[in-house]
Amino acid sequence: MLTFEDAKRVGTLACLDKLGRDFVKQHRDTACSAYGDHDGHAFCFVGISDTPDTPWDGGAIVLDNSSKFPYMASCNVAYDTGAITFLDCILPNRQ
Repeated sequence: MLTFEDAKRVGTLACLDKLGRDFVKQHRDTACSAYGDHDGHAFCFVGISDTPDTPWDGGAIVLDNSSKFPYMASCNVAYDTGAITFLDCILPNRQ
């Protein structure tokens, strides 16, 4: 059985791997991550922009596939099994 903190770590690493660690490192200054505790699982989100936008104005940041992040990955991590289920993903072209 995973704790929320354990599941959050597993999910974040899975999202980083899905996006590509080199890509994330290259654009870490324009990245965002978020987490949520839901019924039986942890939700994890990583959003990346490869072009700096105007500075954040303090408004709401939408963490889904309609957000301003051109690249993102999100997943659920089950507390009981540790199973990862990817949700919305918009991935960079990797060669």
